[in-house]
Amino acid sequence: MRYTVQLSESDYQGRRLSCDVADEHFSDALQASHAAKTEAFHLTVQLGLPVAIRIFEDSRIYLSHIMPAPRR
Repeated sequence: MRYTVQLSESDYQGRRLSCDVADEHFSDALQASHAAKTEAFHLTVQLGLPVAIRIFEDSRIYLSHIMPAPRR
């Protein structure tokens, strides 16, 4: 299986965020999840907004999660 990551601003319908992990292909879900959560955490701090994570297994959605923005 091949896993890819999509990060979006605020929610799943928000603006797609361009980042290194969005251009990568991962061989397992654990690698994809770790990379996505790490990148999403950094983006929430930079943007001050929640970041929606979607991990795709081939073309179907495998996992969805929203990383909340940190409180200021």
